[in-house]
Amino acid sequence: MRAREWLIASRYRCPADYGIPPLPVWVQHRDEAGRLALCAADGDEPFISAASPVTVRR
Repeated sequence: MRAREWLIASRYRCPADYGIPPLPVWVQHRDEAGRLALCAADGDEPFISAASPVTVRR
């Protein structure tokens, strides 16, 4: 539901005007094994990783 609220608010005004927090900024990189990892900032420990990510269509 948060994504829908953010999209509607961003189309009409700034999402912060509706009390919706900004989207987080994550750093992505590949580790030595080739896995995709997401971190909060450079040098941080990854909070999620994928061993063999694939591209999907929505």
